[in-house]
Amino acid sequence: MPLVYGAPVDRMLCALKYRQHLSFARTAAGVIADTVLKRRQKRPDLLCAVPMTPRALRRRGLNQSAFIARLVSRRLGIPVRVSLLKKVRDTDQQSTLGARKRRKNLIGVFTCKRRLDGRHIALIDDILTTGATANEVSKILKAAGAARVDIWVCARTGKPSN
Repeated sequence: MPLVYGAPVDRMLCALKYRQHLSFARTAAGVIADTVLKRRQKRPDLLCAVPMTPRALRRRGLNQSAFIARLVSRRLGIPVRVSLLKKVRDTDQQSTLGARKRRKNLIGVFTCKRRLDGRHIALIDDILTTGATANEVSKILKAAGAARVDIWVCARTGKPSN
């Protein structure tokens, strides 16, 4: 089960996202991998990560979701394609928006670079808040032919706000 987002988890994920404390990525990847192993769920064919625009990546210095996905890939022996998805334009920062605005903020933002006919994909992200990002990316993966999309996160918030 993912960690419940609270003060310690908040500090950990912020340190990873904004200060490149990479040791916290190992913790996040461990939570995901341990949960998958514990649940004995069907392994996907491929892992991918929520993408960032080049501008956002330069500003932040790290795509924490891609970094976590690489670690999960190594631990579980599942191939990862961090360049499978592309974010085609910058958006407002999701953490500053309510649920409705988060969904609207992401419409038409992601593309998939190749066909995934019949593939089972796991999307890796650090935290699930409203599910807006996971939902939008899942739609893109399914439109590219994915038969199944699982969402793997290390933490989730409580009840999302509107």
